[in-house]
Amino acid sequence: MHRVLAISFLFPSSAAPNRGIFVLNRLRAISKKCTIKVINPIPWFPFQRFFKRYQGLDSVPQVEVIDGIEIFHPRFFSIPFTFKLVTAICYSISVYRLARQIHREFEFDLVDLHWTFPDLPAGRLIASRFRKKQLVTVRGTPALHLKEWGSRSFLVRKLLPKSDAIITLSQRLKDHCVAMGAPSQRTTVIRNGVDAANFNYLKMRDCRQELELPIDRTIVLGVGFLARRKGFDRLIRAIATINRPDVHLYLIGPGGAITVGGDRSHELWKLASSLGVESQVHFVGEVPNTTLIKWYNAADLFCLSSRDEGSPNVLGEALSCGCPSVATDVGAVPDIMTSEALGVVCENSTEGVLSGLQTALSRAYDRQQISKEVKRYDWKWCADQVINIYGHVNQDAVFSATDNPRK
Repeated sequence: MHRVLAISFLFPSSAAPNRGIFVLNRLRAISKKCTIKVINPIPWFPFQRFFKRYQGLDSVPQVEVIDGIEIFHPRFFSIPFTFKLVTAICYSISVYRLARQIHREFEFDLVDLHWTFPDLPAGRLIASRFRKKQLVTVRGTPALHLKEWGSRSFLVRKLLPKSDAIITLSQRLKDHCVAMGAPSQRTTVIRNGVDAANFNYLKMRDCRQELELPIDRTIVLGVGFLARRKGFDRLIRAIATINRPDVHLYLIGPGGAITVGGDRSHELWKLASSLGVESQVHFVGEVPNTTLIKWYNAADLFCLSSRDEGSPNVLGEALSCGCPSVATDVGAVPDIMTSEALGVVCENSTEGVLSGLQTALSRAYDRQQISKEVKRYDWKWCADQVINIYGHVNQDAVFSATDNPRK
C-alpha cells in the first residue's frame, strides 16, 4: 500500500468548504487503497482580518480529519498579490518543517502535489531531502502562468519538468507541459472523476416542485464562482439575444471573499439590467450539494460558458444527473462530451455560447441515458488510474538526489 504525503494549496477548509473540493474528492477515493496525509497551508499576514477575501482563515484548525484523512493546516507568511518569491520561500519552509515532523511517525513514499505554485517549490524540497518520488497534477492553464514573466512563472517552468510524474486533466494541458520541457512519457492525462454517488437522475417535475420553480419555464443553469473566467456574461447576452420570455437563466455560485478572479456578481446584474433581461436572470447564491442535485435535475439545460477550465466538475455533475449540457471547447470538455447525445460542445466565444444554446434548445435528449453513460467515470475510476501512476513512479529508477534525509 502506498503511503502518500499530499500537498495542496487548494483544499477545502472551514473558511472555504468548496475550495478545491475536487482535490478532496480524488484523495478520498485514493484513500480507499492508500494511506494519505494532507498538508494544506493557510496564508497569514498582519491585519488580514480587515481584508474580506481572507476573513475566516484564522478560524481554520491546525489539524482536522475529513473522511478518515488527516489534514494539516500550517500557517505561512504571504503578502497578497505581490512578492511571489517570498511566498514560495515561506510556504516551502512551513511545509518542510511540518513534513519533517510527520515523517517521524509516517514514513511516506510519495509526495503528491495538487497545484503548481507554491506547491512545486515545497514539493521538490521535500522530495530531495527525503529521497522520495514526487508527482504533480496540473489542473488548468492558470496553474502554468503562461503569460507571466516573474518569479512564479520562472519557478513553475524550472521545477515542473523535474517532477517524476505529471498528471494533466486534458490533452491540451499535456501539450502545454511538454512545450515547457516536461517529458511526454512522464506526463499522463487523467481527467477528474464524477461524484456519481451524490449526483443522480431525478424526475424534473418533482425537483421543480421542491424548488418552487414553474413547470412551464425553460431553465438554463450555470454553476460556479461569479468570476469573469466563468463566462456568465456570455450566458446573459445569449439569453437576451434568444429573446424568448419562457427561457430563464439561474446562476448558482458564490461571490465575495473566496471568489477566484474577483466577484463579478454586481457587474452581471448590471449587464442583465442593461439588456432588459433582469427578470429572466436569477442569482441563487451558493447552495449545498444536496440541493444542487435538484437544480441539475430541474434544469432543461446546463451551460458551462467558461473562458478557461481544467476538468470542470460541474459539467460532470450535471451530466451525472442526466442534464443535457452546452459547454465551451476548453480544457477537458472534449474528453468529457464525447457524444452529441450528451449535449453541445461550442466555440469558446460569446457567439459560440449563443449558437450552442440555440442548438441544444432545439433538440430532445434522453436524460436517463446521459446519466447512465457518464456515471462510469466516477472518482473510483479516476483514483485507480492515479494509483497506477503511483506504482509506475515507485518502480522507476533509484532517485538521484544526493542530500541526506533529515528527520
